[in-house]
Amino acid sequence: MKKALLLLLMLLLGAAAVLGMFPWREAILAGASPAALLQPTPSPTPCPSPTPRPTPVPTPTPLAEDPAANARMAWEALFTYPSHEAPIRVLALLDASGSTGDTIYLQMLQEGMLQSKGVYYAQLPSPAPVAATSQPDAEGSGELPEEEPPLEEESLPQAPRDPVEWTAQALAGIPVGLLDSIYAETPDLALAAYEALRAAERNDAVEVICAGITPEIIDAMRQDHFSMGAAAGVYENEERVVYSEEFRSAS
Repeated sequence: MKKALLLLLMLLLGAAAVLGMFPWREAILAGASPAALLQPTPSPTPCPSPTPRPTPVPTPTPLAEDPAANARMAWEALFTYPSHEAPIRVLALLDASGSTGDTIYLQMLQEGMLQSKGVYYAQLPSPAPVAATSQPDAEGSGELPEEEPPLEEESLPQAPRDPVEWTAQALAGIPVGLLDSIYAETPDLALAAYEALRAAERNDAVEVICAGITPEIIDAMRQDHFSMGAAAGVYENEERVVYSEEFRSAS
């Protein structure tokens, strides 16, 4: 009985040994040593994940200046910065007769919203063309009109004076306290009014409101927060009104 049990135990151990070697059967047949088979299998090194490429941010399309929109926004800013009660006493430096700024100016005058203290036009209207003299026809039935006398030199349109000189003279004729604001339809006119206003050294709260924004206008706001008050136009690719107060903390 003991022999039978011993024989059975040996058979079981042999079968277990055969089954235990079965996973390495192919490796043993390939010539691998038993010691190598007992070494732990190294874990595979993980491959680094690819770095995602940053999504390019689209560049906004630059906005173009709109002189008509600038003129309207600047007139609106004149009423709100600083706040005035109508009628606003204003000096107006306009680009030309019939321009957007001039049209709004005349409309507000009629509505009693403005009180004009003087107006300057940078461009004079072109003189009307002289009508051609009619000639007789082939049969001599045409009539020659009487020739008009030539215009006197003083009656001809004169070139506009320098806007700095005009503004300086206008300011000299307006007592302190009787002027609220200066409107300029272009940056060049605004810089001229700004120069004359600073030279006048007034102690009232008159400021230049400009239609249009250029680096020179921004520099003027940084230089003198009181004389160049606000400007309407495209700034940092946004169409808006820029106020000199925005640069006070940066100075």
